[in-house]
Amino acid sequence: MLPIRGVSRDGLRKKTGEWPMDQVNAVVVGYGYAGRCFHSYLIGLEPALNLYGVVSSRPEARRQIGRELGVRTFETFGEALVDDDVDLVVLATPNDLHASQAITALEAGKHVVTDKPMCFDAKEADSMMAAASKADRLLSVFQNRRWDGDFLTVAKVVKDERLIGDVFCIEMAWQQYGQPRSWRAQRSHGGGKLFDLGAHMIDQALQLVPADVRRVYARYFSDGWQTDVEDHAHCILTFANGVDVHIATSSLARIAKPRWRVLGTKGTLVKEGLDPQESAMVAGQIDAAREEPANYARVLTEIAGQPAETTIQTISGRWRGYYENVAAVVQGRDELAVTARSVRRVMAVLDAVRLSAESGEAIEVESGNSR
Repeated sequence: MLPIRGVSRDGLRKKTGEWPMDQVNAVVVGYGYAGRCFHSYLIGLEPALNLYGVVSSRPEARRQIGRELGVRTFETFGEALVDDDVDLVVLATPNDLHASQAITALEAGKHVVTDKPMCFDAKEADSMMAAASKADRLLSVFQNRRWDGDFLTVAKVVKDERLIGDVFCIEMAWQQYGQPRSWRAQRSHGGGKLFDLGAHMIDQALQLVPADVRRVYARYFSDGWQTDVEDHAHCILTFANGVDVHIATSSLARIAKPRWRVLGTKGTLVKEGLDPQESAMVAGQIDAAREEPANYARVLTEIAGQPAETTIQTISGRWRGYYENVAAVVQGRDELAVTARSVRRVMAVLDAVRLSAESGEAIEVESGNSR
């Protein structure tokens, strides 16, 4: 196995000599923002994983990889697949490539992690799952925001009926101001905030609400940046237990809505701000991530008939947990936390979102999507 030599970023460990034989050799495919700042970095933090190499078609990126990471570089996807030392392939490529690349890698005998969204639609998800089953290999999706501090905090409040009672409405927003760039501005490549970032938000909603999604209604606004994707989107997921989840994404929001607003029969939770791990990770110091107290969740309710407000400190998020689990599963030490079947539910909802936005009508969702 190839050792990783001295690395400039703190998250990629300095190593000398041979790696232990039980390490999982991982190759990251694509060295854009996700491949560089998320996957290569987080893999480098997990002792059971070895960042064995990176695939990039760009010569300048391969030179950068050599300088910064000291690992193998591959010009093509196929070169990595024929390397018998590669155990795990991580796809940090445009969304429309995930299904075909995942299936090819699985057929080559590799375990596979795809970035979110899993693929383009539920039909592709089914094909990927069939390939994984046939190859008897791991297939997972990088739903790292199941380890967001704000999500973990909201989940704790939702489960504790003493705080806000029975939840009947959850509002989630991810809104920014700025024109989409590169393939993220192209519908054919799976661009658009609701498809790209909404994959995280829908996944979080499905984790929070223990019921099937019965109906989806969505609307797009697309006249702002004059790109091929929506500039602003709003969708409502109606669950079989009566809970509504409102999801809003935007690239036109100069002032954003709260990240979370959760309404219960006894009170309301409001949570501002995005999880701070990303900015800390980009700086190479993910363990230094700290939530600003101004962004702590607030719960408004009544005590003895009087209005009362409680501040809830955010639970620390831990994106490390995703790759810790993947490594443990490949080594036979744990069960998979983010299964392909669980994320296939996200794709079924996204299919309904697209149909609703195109038709202007509410769309019924296939049954059995809650687990």
